[in-house]
Amino acid sequence: MSNVEQSTQNSEKFAVSAVTPWIKGDMDIDDHYLSVNLPNTVFFGLIPAGKRKDRTPISGITSMYTEKKYKLGKMILGALIVLASIGGLGSSFIGSLVLILIGALLFASGIGTTFSYERSGVTQSITFPFFEANHVEQFEQHVSDIVSKYQDDRNVRTHSENNAKTIVEAINNK
Repeated sequence: MSNVEQSTQNSEKFAVSAVTPWIKGDMDIDDHYLSVNLPNTVFFGLIPAGKRKDRTPISGITSMYTEKKYKLGKMILGALIVLASIGGLGSSFIGSLVLILIGALLFASGIGTTFSYERSGVTQSITFPFFEANHVEQFEQHVSDIVSKYQDDRNVRTHSENNAKTIVEAINNK
């Protein structure tokens, strides 16, 4: 039995928004498929709306990578809200603190880590909040290892060379 036929599954949970880290989706990788099941959010990541589901065969994944992304519009708007709220701390302390929190969360939602993979010539990208960066990079490495193992198991030349080497060694030891 080849290594590809032995199935191992690794499911990882990821937060989909910096504003609502308790809303999580999951990505699974086994020896046959990469499965993505993430909730979509609207209104700055506050409201869940629908799901993003995708199931890609390992054989169809041709490349993958992670990258940091910065959405300057969200970051600038968040910084402006924080700065404007700091000026109003004397008049309405609680209201200013709420606005500072909203501005900080908006700023944080502008920093993300994107996991991208190409399948059949089409790039699929999934953006996660900044605090998931290490987790996403570890998952990407794990997916890369499984895809490499799959491709090695399917490499006829390598198998032929190994079989030829085994036959030569058996003849030499006779």
